[in-house]
Amino acid sequence: MTTTRAGVRAGLPRQRGVPSPAEDPPPIPDSGGAPAWKKRINSHELFVHDSIDSLGFDWERVANPGIAPRFPRKIYLPQTTEDVVAAVREAKSLGEQLRVRSKGHSSNDLVVTDGGSVLLTEKLNGILEVDRAGMTATIQAGAVSAQIDDHLSEMGLGLPVIGDHNHITAGGFASVGGISPASHRFGLFVDTIERLQYVTWDGELVTCSREENAADFHKVLCGLGRHGVMATITVRLIDIDKYTTVLKNHQTHYWDVATFIDGAAQAIRNPGEALYERGVWIDFPRGDGGSFGLGQFSAYHPTEQTTYARLRDRVAYDALHGLGYVGGRLPAPLDQALKYVGMTGVVFSPAYATVKNVEFFTDKVLDSTVGDPTRMFIVLAPLDRFEELFRETYDLMRRYRAERDCFTFISVYVKGITSEYLATEGRGKQFCELMFFQGMSAGGMDEQALEDLVTELDDICIAHHGFRYMHTKTSKDPARRAEVDPNAYWTRMAEQQSAAAAKEEIVGA
Repeated sequence: MTTTRAGVRAGLPRQRGVPSPAEDPPPIPDSGGAPAWKKRINSHELFVHDSIDSLGFDWERVANPGIAPRFPRKIYLPQTTEDVVAAVREAKSLGEQLRVRSKGHSSNDLVVTDGGSVLLTEKLNGILEVDRAGMTATIQAGAVSAQIDDHLSEMGLGLPVIGDHNHITAGGFASVGGISPASHRFGLFVDTIERLQYVTWDGELVTCSREENAADFHKVLCGLGRHGVMATITVRLIDIDKYTTVLKNHQTHYWDVATFIDGAAQAIRNPGEALYERGVWIDFPRGDGGSFGLGQFSAYHPTEQTTYARLRDRVAYDALHGLGYVGGRLPAPLDQALKYVGMTGVVFSPAYATVKNVEFFTDKVLDSTVGDPTRMFIVLAPLDRFEELFRETYDLMRRYRAERDCFTFISVYVKGITSEYLATEGRGKQFCELMFFQGMSAGGMDEQALEDLVTELDDICIAHHGFRYMHTKTSKDPARRAEVDPNAYWTRMAEQQSAAAAKEEIVGA
C-alpha cells in the first residue's frame, strides 16, 4: 500500500493505483482486450467538464446551447477534508456564499454563480480505504463513480449503484439520490451509504452514520449541498466482476403506449430473478402532426457464461459503441441521423450484455449534445401510482409539444426502486422512476413555458405523493419545491430533533 502527499494530509493512506491530485486516473481494466475508446466514450462530446469555460455553465447548456455563461469570480480547489474546512471558514469570514460543484450535471440553478465563489471538488478525488472484510469503501466526495468502480473491479468488487456515465462523482450522486438499473434491488445510491463526513457552513466537521448522528446523516443525503460540503463517503460494496459477467436480456417490445404501460408495470412489480432492468417508450413526431411510438422493457437475468454469450455481447456492443463514438464527429445532418439509429439500437437492445454494458448502455450510445438539444425531467413516485402517473405525465409532454411546438421526440425511461430513504410519511419502499428525455425544438421553450411545464409536472407529482429528482428542473415556487423534494422530510426531522434537544437543555439548566 502506498501513501501520497494528499493521503498524508488527510491522515489516511490511499489505495495503490489510486491517483493523487498530481497523477492521472487509474487505467480502466482491460475487459478482454477492447480498444480504450470503447471504454471511455463521452456521452456529451460537445460539453467538456474539465475546462475553465465549463465553470460558467451547468447542464442547462445541453438543453439551451445559446445560454449565456455565469462565471464565478473565485474558485476553491480543496484536496483534503482540512482544505474543505479552511475554504468554508474563509468564505464565511469574507461573507461569501459558496456553491458546491463537482462536474456540473445539475440543471436547477444549483452549481453556477455569477461573480460568486465556487468550491470545486475536482481534486477531492481519492479512494481512501477499501475494507474487504467489511465490504465498504471510503472515498472522497469528488471521486468519479466510474473510476471508483474500475479500481474496485481489480479486486472483484463493485458499487451496487453507479452513475450511468464517466463524469458522475460520489458527492454529486449522493446529493441528489442516485439511480441505476439495479435500484430495484439496492435502492438509491444514498441507500448504499453507511457513513459520511461533511463540513457545515459554519466550518465544523461532522461525522455521521446510520447509527451516529443519524439525523445529520439523513438530512445531508439528497441535500443538494444546502447543509454543507460532503468530504468523505463510506459506501457498501458487492462481490461482482462487471466487465466479464454476461447477462441474458429478457426483453419485450411494444407498439402502443397502453400495452407498454401495462407491461412495464408488471415487469417492475415482479422483477423475479432480474439483476438489472429498465424500460423505454419513445414517441416520434410525424409530418402530418401526429406521432408514432415504440417501446421495450429489458430485464437482465443470470445466464451460463459461454463463449457464445460473450461473443454476442462483444459484437453487438462494438457496433453500438461505435455509433456513440462517431456521434459528434460528423456533419450535423449525419449526426442527427445517427442519433435516431442509436435510439433504435436502445429499443432493440442486444440479447446479451456484460454488467458494465448494462450500466453504461444508453450513455455510450446516445450523445446528449448531438442532434436536437435535449432536456431531462425526472419523477419518482410510489410504485402503485405507476400507471396513472405515466399517463398523466406523458399526456402533459405530448400536449406541450402539440400546443407549443417545444419538443421533437419524447422518450420515457422507467425503472423500479426499492428505497428506505424515500419511504417516508406513509410511503412504502417500492417506487418507480420516470425519466423524460426530450428533444428540444429550436425556440420552442422560453423561460415562461419551461416554468409552466415544470409547475404542472410538480403538481402531478404532488397529487401522486411522489418526488422530483431535484437536479432536473422544478418549479421555482418554494412551496412546491418543498413538497417534491425527498430531502425535505429528513431536514424537517433533523430540525425538530435539534429544537427538542435545545429545549431539553434549557429545561435541564
